[in-house]
Amino acid sequence: MIDQIILNKCSAAMREDFQKAGKTPPDGMVADTCNCVVEQVKNRQSIEQAKTFCTKQSLEKYGQP
Repeated sequence: MIDQIILNKCSAAMREDFQKAGKTPPDGMVADTCNCVVEQVKNRQSIEQAKTFCTKQSLEKYGQP
């Protein structure tokens, strides 16, 4: 249940950020990034550490939208 809450909050935050920037995220980017955050938190990383790590990883995979 905690995983789902993190996933939902992450997805909503990413979509809002992209919307504010007037951009559309590449297919799969939001899901990949947020699933990464969930896994990092499970591995005892803080939300901020997980966010930083996963954002960097996502940008390497998808590029800057």
